[in-house]
Amino acid sequence: MTVCDLTYAYNEVSGGIRTYIDAKRRYIRDHTDWRHLLIIPGAEDAFSQNGRLATRRIRSPVLPGAAPYRLIWRVDKVLRALRRRRPDLIELGSLYTLPWAAFYYRRHHPSCRVVGFYHTDLPSVYVRPVVSQWLGERAGTAAFRLAARYVRALYGRCDATVTASPALREKLAATGVHGAHCISLGVNLETFHPRRRSTAIRRRFGVEDDGLLLVYAGRFDTEKRVRMLVEVLERLPGHLPAQHLPAGAPPASLVLAGQGPLEEELRQKAQSTPGLHVVPFVKDKKELARLLASADGYLAGNPNETFGLSVVEAQACGLPVVGVGAGALVERVPEAVGALGPVDDPEAMARNVARLVSEGALRERGERARALVEERFSWTRTFDQITALYREL
Repeated sequence: MTVCDLTYAYNEVSGGIRTYIDAKRRYIRDHTDWRHLLIIPGAEDAFSQNGRLATRRIRSPVLPGAAPYRLIWRVDKVLRALRRRRPDLIELGSLYTLPWAAFYYRRHHPSCRVVGFYHTDLPSVYVRPVVSQWLGERAGTAAFRLAARYVRALYGRCDATVTASPALREKLAATGVHGAHCISLGVNLETFHPRRRSTAIRRRFGVEDDGLLLVYAGRFDTEKRVRMLVEVLERLPGHLPAQHLPAGAPPASLVLAGQGPLEEELRQKAQSTPGLHVVPFVKDKKELARLLASADGYLAGNPNETFGLSVVEAQACGLPVVGVGAGALVERVPEAVGALGPVDDPEAMARNVARLVSEGALRERGERARALVEERFSWTRTFDQITALYREL
């Protein structure tokens, strides 16, 4: 069998979707005799092959305001790549031009199956907020309905649909697409492990063994609520117990690791905010795991997480998560492994952090978080289910 993944969300700083595809390709290489074709945008047309794994890059323009993400508009090149490699199954990881190339290819190759992975709640997360901001609530509601119709038209054409969480499956059902398969994503439990904790990394950020180091790793944009996380750091001194306020050092430190439209703003903010550190996107997964394992807690402010892969990676490293009670975080963060609070409320998040500190609960909840991930999330389990679905089709 030849499996093809079509997506825009694969580049040098991509998050969960790239992690998912890379893990899938390793699984196909190590556990099957299948071939895999990845079609993604790039700065230039290019083709590469490593054994049974092939990658076709199609020259595409950068999306304005979203660099380095690119939009494939040369659908004819996508079709040529599909005709040349003749996949038996195509998985869609993006919602715009690429799905229609897959459907056109299937029309002329009826044995090919198309699976739609609904990674993002397009109507609620992107369309409604943006249109409402510029044109008002009425226009935002109308745009939401139009986007929901588009989602229904697209995923209704798929032979099967997959979501990574029950919450997103419900969102998809609300658009009129029913019967989606819910398959959790996974994490590399060897790479992301508490044993990667490093005193040297803590010292790099001026944090001693008894200090408080918080971390966020991901994209720097408004959707992720990164500005709010900075507010949490600023409010923490008013909530931490006196014994946790070290002399001559910030009461807490927050490392923001990533890239995105707010990067320069955050770097400027770090110059005047004690304890705030902004570092580049960490490409190497082992280095990312060292950073996470060296912290004491993970902050998550995005209310629209569809799975929360970065959260699971932090939990695998033994971190409790302090987040918001919305989206997939409700599923990822039961009370025993962290704390959730209201959306867009930095004061409440700061109180939750301080409560875990004062109760001495950070390490215990972090250990429980690791145990939870070991029980529920592994890439082998994920792709055992994914490939079983492929075979059924």
